[in-house]
Amino acid sequence: MNPTITHPLRSTLLAATLLFGAAAAFAGDDHDHGEAHGSQAAATTDLSEGEVVRWDAASAKVTLRHGPIRNLDMPPMTMVFRVTDPTQAAQVKPGAKVRFRAEQQAGAYVVTRIEPATP
Repeated sequence: MNPTITHPLRSTLLAATLLFGAAAAFAGDDHDHGEAHGSQAAATTDLSEGEVVRWDAASAKVTLRHGPIRNLDMPPMTMVFRVTDPTQAAQVKPGAKVRFRAEQQAGAYVVTRIEPATP
């Protein structure tokens, strides 16, 4: 064999082997990340803390004195929220410490979940 021909051929074959071998290794389906804890973990970390100031059942609105609402990038304050599930809000009375999920929907701030805070 002519060494000038085989050297580039060997280099090309080596490069092709490495390229396709690496692609096959990365394409493997062995990504075991254990049990999914996503929904429970996300549900608890997405809740903000606050205190019920007022509950108006007629208008389905709750006034909360709350800490930071991270998902809305909102600082602590007292404000009125519309409630999507009035039965949840009816279970907490003024003065009660709560954990809640707030979202912005159609330009309004809405509480989509509210529950008594556990000490």
